Amino acid sequence: MPAATAETGKAERTSDLQDLKDPGYELFIIGVSVLSVINLVLVYIPGLDPDAVNVILVFNFFLTIIFIADFLFRLFSAQSKTHYFFRDWGWADLLASIPSLRILRVFRIFKAYRLMSRYGAKNIWEQLNKHRAESMLYVVFFCVMLVIECGSVLVLMAERFAPNANIQTASDAMWWVSVTITTVGYGDRYPVTNAGRIVGVLVMTTGVGLFGTLAGYIANKLLAPDVDDTAAAPDDGKKAGAVPAGERGEEILARLDRIEAELKNRPR
Repeated sequence: MPAATAETGKAERTSDLQDLKDPGYELFIIGVSVLSVINLVLVYIPGLDPDAVNVILVFNFFLTIIFIADFLFRLFSAQSKTHYFFRDWGWADLLASIPSLRILRVFRIFKAYRLMSRYGAKNIWEQLNKHRAESMLYVVFFCVMLVIECGSVLVLMAERFAPNANIQTASDAMWWVSVTITTVGYGDRYPVTNAGRIVGVLVMTTGVGLFGTLAGYIANKLLAPDVDDTAAAPDDGKKAGAVPAGERGEEILARLDRIEAELKNRPR
């Protein structure tokens, strides 16, 4: 019986590791889960600007969409859907996607951390290095979300008491941050206080870096040679059927000798 139990436990651990997604994706889900839990605490802070609370609530809606998509992705890509849903706490992932049960997202953090601990820090680091571009895409996407939420909340808090402020609602703040982070700059919304302008400088500086990284990722994907083509292409000097230079020279000399001999033996 102990041997059978050990084999069962080993099989379950193997199944868990097979269901582990790309380390960059898993880190992204951990980050989104942590952000969701922090938002859950922030909305209950007394004295927080109501429009700032509205920004957090809007972001919680988008985070809910991400969690539902993550659950469906894990369910349909699992080695065993039954094992994932019942034995690997898939039902908890589904319940954590419900806005009224957001506290269960703490469990998602623990679950993802446990899986990655089993995978090993060395393996995670190797995979991140192997898929640097894809991992960076997850980091950029998460940072864009973080900048839009934090920038919107901070600019509303900075501008809330300015009599001539034109960033007054959650919609104004999120629109302004989105336009600023992409360096479009329509100018229809802008901070009028020193604190708000400091937030604007931070958002603009961060936006240049993030979208520059995103542009680099897209260029890498468009210009990098296909892996299959690279693997199929032989190295220089080792092409299929290629003859070394020395052998080619000897072959040419031998042909010249044969031609010369034929010319000498040809009847006049």
